[in-house]
Amino acid sequence: MSRSKTVVLRNPGYDAQFVRTLAAAQVAGADLGEAIATARRLAKPDPTSWHEQWSTTAATARDDGDAARAAGDRVSARHAYLRASEYHRQAYYFLRRTLDDPRLQASYAAHVDTFDAAVALMDVAAERVLIPYDGTAVVGYFFAPDDSGAPRPTLLFPCGYDSTAPSGYVQVPDALARGYNALVFEGPGQGEALYRQRLYFRPDYEHVLSQVVDWVVSRKDVDAARLGLVGRSFAGYLAARGATAEHRIAALVCDPAQPDMGHRLPPPSVARVVGTVLGAATRLSADRAEFFGSRAAAHGVTSVSAYFAELARYTMLDRAAEIRCPTLLVEAENDPVGGGAALLAPAMTAPTTVVELSAARGAGGHCAGLGQFLWAQAVYGWLDDVLLRAEAAPRPLPTAEPA
Repeated sequence: MSRSKTVVLRNPGYDAQFVRTLAAAQVAGADLGEAIATARRLAKPDPTSWHEQWSTTAATARDDGDAARAAGDRVSARHAYLRASEYHRQAYYFLRRTLDDPRLQASYAAHVDTFDAAVALMDVAAERVLIPYDGTAVVGYFFAPDDSGAPRPTLLFPCGYDSTAPSGYVQVPDALARGYNALVFEGPGQGEALYRQRLYFRPDYEHVLSQVVDWVVSRKDVDAARLGLVGRSFAGYLAARGATAEHRIAALVCDPAQPDMGHRLPPPSVARVVGTVLGAATRLSADRAEFFGSRAAAHGVTSVSAYFAELARYTMLDRAAEIRCPTLLVEAENDPVGGGAALLAPAMTAPTTVVELSAARGAGGHCAGLGQFLWAQAVYGWLDDVLLRAEAAPRPLPTAEPA
């Protein structure tokens, strides 16, 4: 199986993150010309220049938003603030191994502030929410197609390894257009919980999810019998693990399924040696140092070896049979963390469907890359059948081969 080539930047790690910004353009979260112009200033990106250039673009977009809002142009202001929020997220992406880095903290704050400015200008019902969690609260954003207050089927979108509730907005417009409410939310290891509260990832995500569900079903505008849980990227583990114990979920989507995060690790004795070697290598490679350092920081550890040991705790295969709701497992071709459906599907007892999305059709790469409309067609076709038309015959999913 061939791997996807880079799109604009020659460095695969930086290019993969740039693709996330390009995909955000589909929900007015980026401007293609603006983003590409920024990338062209980054012929050989490094964490410092990446932060500087994206911060410059973000500041310009924020100024555009301020000017448009002052002129009474709500649409332009909203779009500008959404763009600024995404660019601020990009600015700090490669600075996450040191949580106290002032550049990370300032860019994260600007990322949230500009998104909140956009939320205040939205034409749909939108609100920033605080969800009670273990004596504190985690941040989320709740969206509804309108402000009627009518109870609707609701989709829950937990964040992934490095995403935030504001960046989760990329999931929202497709859900609203189909009549769903959407809740994007953070938990330990993500967004404010990590950067401000120092709450780290935990493998027993059911402990987090059940508190979120307690909160969401208390809302009068939520149909508690029709809750969907959509986990993308690292949330492909979190959602699956959470659904093993949280049985108020009526439909589960994992993209990709990551039922055993230690599956790709060597045995523990070997992993300790490999971790030591990679730890030494991080002193020679800034890219590698950031890759492992940011992940270790999100787990509250400080070495590659400790990160490997922690990651081995993230498994739910022995609990897979406890998932009771219909489940869709998405496999996008060339997703570097894909392939988990082959492990999870045989362990499931609930009705399970696997859909494959192809690079030939443009939906290859991590979480389908730039093929987000193709992803939505496949996933919402299935979700609609489960949550909206439970008695109807399922519709065929898009073929993985070129049309």
